Amino acid sequence: MGRTRGRWWPGQPGHLLAGCIALAAAPAGAQLGNFTLPAASMTAPAVGAPLTPSAGAQPSFWTASIGVRETLTDNVNLTPSGSADGALVTEITPSLAVNHRGSRTNLVGTIALPVLVYAPGGVASDRVYPSANLVGDVALVQNLLFVEAAVSVTQQFFSPFGAQPASLTNPSQNRYRSDLFRVSPYIKGVTQANTSYELRNDNVWSNLSGAPISTSNSYYTSFSGLASNTQTTLGWQGSFNYTDVRFNNQSPITTQVYRVSPLYTVNPQLRLSVSGGYEENQGTVTSSSNVTYGAGFVWHPTPRTNVAGDYEHRFFGSSYQFSFDHTTPLSAWEVSLNRTITTYPQQIAAVPGGVNVAAFLNNLFVLRIPDPAERQSLIDQFIQNRGLPSSLSSPVNLYAEQILLQQSASATATLIGARNTVHMTVYYQKSEPITAAGTPLPALLITGNDTTQTGGAIVWTHQLTPSLVLSAAADGNRTVGNAPSGGSTKQGMVRVGLSRPISPLTSAFVGARYQTLQSNVSADYTETAAFVGLNHTFR
Repeated sequence: MGRTRGRWWPGQPGHLLAGCIALAAAPAGAQLGNFTLPAASMTAPAVGAPLTPSAGAQPSFWTASIGVRETLTDNVNLTPSGSADGALVTEITPSLAVNHRGSRTNLVGTIALPVLVYAPGGVASDRVYPSANLVGDVALVQNLLFVEAAVSVTQQFFSPFGAQPASLTNPSQNRYRSDLFRVSPYIKGVTQANTSYELRNDNVWSNLSGAPISTSNSYYTSFSGLASNTQTTLGWQGSFNYTDVRFNNQSPITTQVYRVSPLYTVNPQLRLSVSGGYEENQGTVTSSSNVTYGAGFVWHPTPRTNVAGDYEHRFFGSSYQFSFDHTTPLSAWEVSLNRTITTYPQQIAAVPGGVNVAAFLNNLFVLRIPDPAERQSLIDQFIQNRGLPSSLSSPVNLYAEQILLQQSASATATLIGARNTVHMTVYYQKSEPITAAGTPLPALLITGNDTTQTGGAIVWTHQLTPSLVLSAAADGNRTVGNAPSGGSTKQGMVRVGLSRPISPLTSAFVGARYQTLQSNVSADYTETAAFVGLNHTFR
C-alpha cells in the first residue's frame, strides 16, 4: 500500500477528487492521458464479466514512478511535548504498477519501497517500509478451472488505542508489517440447464513482524461451494462453507455452514429469498451445532441503484448484512451494515480495508465506460499517476487468537462539482471475542480486542486554476473499551496542501499538517509538520 493503512495523503501530487472532476466533466471522445473516453452508455456490464479485454484495447501496461518528499516536523516520534524531538525526514518512494489482462492470465497490482532517512541521525532510525498488493489468475481450463493467487505486504496498526500516525514519517511502536500469501484454485461454470456453480478453495498464510508484543503467525483454509438457478420465477440456491483457522501452537478454530435457499423473482428488479441450514463450530475449548434460518432480498430499482440485505439466525444470535449504493454522473453514495463473526487472519486477508478507491471510481464510471477492461485500465493508471492510496479511513484490524463478533456500519459519499469536490466517510465497529458456543469472552491482550471504534474523514478540494489544486482534509477516530474496560483514545488530524504538474510526467506538492492524540492508556501528543515534494512517472 505504500503508506500507513487507511489514510488519505493529500500531500501527494494530484488526488482522487480533483481527478474525478476532470473525468466526470469530460465529454465523450475527450483525451485524458493515454485514454479516450467512449460515448456514454446506459448499460452496465454484467456482474462477474470476464477480464478479457475487448478488441482493439491495450489491456496490459506497467507504470514506474518515484516520489521524493521532505517533511519538517516538531515531534517526529509523537512523544509528549516535554520530550518532543524535531527532525527533517527525507522519504524516497520508488514504485511499480502492473496491469496485465490476457485471454487466460491476469496480473494486477502495485509494489512500493518507501525509504525514510532522518536528520539529525540520532533522532530516529532510518527505515524501509516495503509494500505490495498483487493479484493474478490463470485459466488452466478455459471457462472451467482457474487458479488465483495474491501477495499483500502492508503496514498495519496493532492497537486502536495506540498512535495511528498520518504518514510513515512518524515511526511508531504501534505499527507492524503484515505479509500475506493466498492461493485459490476454483471451478466455475454454467450447465446446459442454466445452473451456475462454483467450487473454491482459499489457502491463506499471514506472517507478522515488528508487532509490539509476541504474536503468532497464522494459516487458514476454506472450502466453499455455490450452485444456483435464477432463470425462472421460482429458483433455488445451495451453498456450503468450511473454514479452518490455525495459529501457532493452538488448536484450530473451525466453522462449517450448509444452506438451501428458495428464490422468488418478483420482477427483473426484485428477488426475495428464504434460507434454512445447519452449522457446526469448534473453538479451542468449546463447540456448538445449530439450525440456521433467515430471509433476504436483492433490489435494483434503477440501473444506478443497488440495495441488498439478509437476516439469519446463527449460533451467536442475529446475523445480518445490508448494503446500498447509488451513483450519478457527479456523485456516489454507499451505506453498509453488518453483524457477523470473523477472525484476525480473515480480516487481514480482506485488506485493503476501508473505502476502496478503485471500487469507488469504478462505481462512478461504470455507466460512462462500459468495457470493464478499458475502465479498469483507466482507473489503475489514474490512481498510479496521482499517487493515491488504495483505501481511506477504516477501523484497525484487531489481533486476537479468538473468534470476534463484529457489528459495523459505514457510509461514504463523493460529490463532484465544476471546481469543488467533497468526500465524506464515517464508520462504526464494535468487536467482542466470543467462544464457538457464542458466549462472550474477556479480552486476552492488554491492548484490547473488546472495543468500539468510531471515526470519519472529510476531504474538500478546490481547483484554483486549471493546473493548481487546493486540498483540505480532516480525519478523526475514537476507541473505547467495552464494559467493564475504561480505556479510551481520541486522535485526529487536519491537513492542507497545494499540488500542480510541472511537466507531463512530473508533479509538485506542498502542504502542512497537525495531528493530536488524547488517551488514558497511551501517551498524549501533538505534532505540527510541513512537507514539500515531487513525483515523477516513467513511461
